[in-house]
Amino acid sequence: MSSSFRVAIVGTGRVGYQFSFSDLPDNHAEAVVANPRTQLVAGVNRGREKLDAFGQRFSVDALFHDLGQMLDEVGPDICVIATHPELHAQMVVECAAAATVKAIICEKPMALSLKECDTMIEACATHGVLLQINHNRRWHAEWQLADSLLRDGAIGELNHIYCYMDGCKPHPSWRSQNEGPLLHDYTHYFDLMDLYAGPVNWLCGTAQQRVQPWAVEDFASAMMQFSSGATGLICGTEMTVYTDHAFELRGSTGVIRMSGEKVQLFQAQQNWHEPDSGFQWSALQRSALERPTPVSTYVEALSELIETLDGHGTMRSDGAVGRRSMEMVSAVYQSQATGNVPIRFPLLNTENGIQTLRDLGQFVDRKE
Repeated sequence: MSSSFRVAIVGTGRVGYQFSFSDLPDNHAEAVVANPRTQLVAGVNRGREKLDAFGQRFSVDALFHDLGQMLDEVGPDICVIATHPELHAQMVVECAAAATVKAIICEKPMALSLKECDTMIEACATHGVLLQINHNRRWHAEWQLADSLLRDGAIGELNHIYCYMDGCKPHPSWRSQNEGPLLHDYTHYFDLMDLYAGPVNWLCGTAQQRVQPWAVEDFASAMMQFSSGATGLICGTEMTVYTDHAFELRGSTGVIRMSGEKVQLFQAQQNWHEPDSGFQWSALQRSALERPTPVSTYVEALSELIETLDGHGTMRSDGAVGRRSMEMVSAVYQSQATGNVPIRFPLLNTENGIQTLRDLGQFVDRKE
């Protein structure tokens, strides 16, 4: 008989239990309920309203404002950290030290600095606790299809990754104390760049506060080269009333374009030539694809974690993976702080890049 695992949700907000973008389980709490091996036993939240609503929806009576009290009184096997990123490091360290905790699922971004990431990884290693970072597109069927197409040579050799994202936080309700779009949004695409192209050699970027009043960037861009030889370009803003984003893998014989979370494949087809000179041109033609069956990334990630706890699985997004996307974010801030020069990897400076730019007077609180 397979053992079951008792799960506590720390942060009963949007990603904890409120997300609902499809008919599939679309948040951590629903994934726990859907898995026959897990039982939802507790919730922790600073505010009372969301905590009570969570408890009522999932029939959970063990509701707490204090994480330490929950760990002592409930003794969960798995903790899901779904709070704001400035709380992640301290909460992961506290959960890892708890006697009963065997695994932690931590939301992205992993933390606010590489130093905090290292603290989290070390704490989990010390106590023998698994750490999974929820970069959820690693379990998404369409993004996995893109990976398979790339590995199978559908676009030849990968030359370049191009992506952009504008207005990913709903306008005009964006608020940010510690987390600009680099941390909130770009971490997804940086993680996918890592998945498709591998480790980064160097990155040159800019992070600017142009129009928004919060002391973080509202515009950022970066160019980079990967150890595989491929290059990358990313750009995005929080200066638009619309939301628009796309991700492209550009190869020697075709392009994989992700739009609306769906794969589009374009392959080169010869379409024109000059008989006298012998010149031949090819254009991109869209190729038909068999759509993968949609899955809940939260369900898939949790199932993978359980398999790893059972000793016959591996995690595709552990602490080391989560740290790599944070390293790319940190490199953008460091490039901005040093005159937009290329930053070599691995990074030696592990401090909070946002705080560095605040200290330099480049990020300023303009709220009245």
